[in-house]
Amino acid sequence: MARSPAAAPRRAPSPTRAAFTRLSTVLQRGASPDRMAREVDAVVDDLRASGEAEDVRNWLEELRDGFGEAAEAAAEAVDEVDPSEKAARRHAENAAQAMAAIRDAFARHLQAAA
Repeated sequence: MARSPAAAPRRAPSPTRAAFTRLSTVLQRGASPDRMAREVDAVVDDLRASGEAEDVRNWLEELRDGFGEAAEAAAEAVDEVDPSEKAARRHAENAAQAMAAIRDAFARHLQAAA
């Protein structure tokens, strides 16, 4: 008899997926760039506790690159917001700055690990 998919045990998410989810959750709440940088610091501490130095470096590179792409897209999205929509523009600018802060925090941790 085959097991149903619902009965299959769930695997824990990869460290990078867990980090992405955690950062995305905080970001969606409208966190400031400083808050996002502090959250990256906490994520990096968790990553370092979860793996070997080489794994951690690979995870940091993956997260930096992923959030780097997201920061570029968010910066471009700011230009697409109608300037007369002040609140929407502020929200888009904050999101772009927060994404850039995430990218920069991961880059800082990578440099420190080198």
